[in-house]
Amino acid sequence: MPASHAPGHMLAALAQAQVAAERGEVPVGAVIVGPDGRRLAEAGNRTREAADPTAHAEILAIREACRVLGS
Repeated sequence: MPASHAPGHMLAALAQAQVAAERGEVPVGAVIVGPDGRRLAEAGNRTREAADPTAHAEILAIREACRVLGS
């Protein structure tokens, strides 16, 4: 991924963190980017909302990226 794409992906992660904070969650966001620079998934924390200690932003984003990729 070109370094020039990184700021946009980071802004998306920060936006997900903001949305999580607005829901009363810990303000963490994650973005999964494929080798071609395409954004595969993004998510914010949902541990409190889902009453699921594994619903961290990075885990949710990995699950979504796997779904998108069919793996």
